Amino acid sequence: MLRMEAEIPVIIEIGPGPFPAVRLLAYRELSSGNRLVARGISVLRQHAPRALRYLSLQRLLGRLPDQPIRVRSGGRDLAETRRVLKNWMERKRNRRLFYVIVEALLMPFTAFVAILPGPNVLFYGLFVLFYFHLKAFLSLSRIKIEDLQISLTKD
Repeated sequence: MLRMEAEIPVIIEIGPGPFPAVRLLAYRELSSGNRLVARGISVLRQHAPRALRYLSLQRLLGRLPDQPIRVRSGGRDLAETRRVLKNWMERKRNRRLFYVIVEALLMPFTAFVAILPGPNVLFYGLFVLFYFHLKAFLSLSRIKIEDLQISLTKD
């Protein structure tokens, strides 16, 4: 299955200027071979497509070295593109660390919601976000920009 994922390139656009905006234009949507997880993903696709895109992005950040990356660099050479992407990944890593800390601090307080009848959706939702943010943070911490399969494309 990883072989199939590696064939779909990630397309990134880097804006102009000294502090360019980096946008992910195309990447593989979250999927699973597990029947129950696939059902949950289809429910998300139908009722919460923004949440599905967000979780897909978190998963992508964790698997970036396995993906071919095509960059619309705005006329930058490969070295400058790698520098911009390295700064972008550091910002993403720092933001994920902040999210992990906040979510870890909030999770114990969801125990108070457990006294209500029904499933503790607040805890499960927070735990899922914590899990994906932690995985993305750990992966971004291990990624070396030199290991990424970057190819520049014409704008």
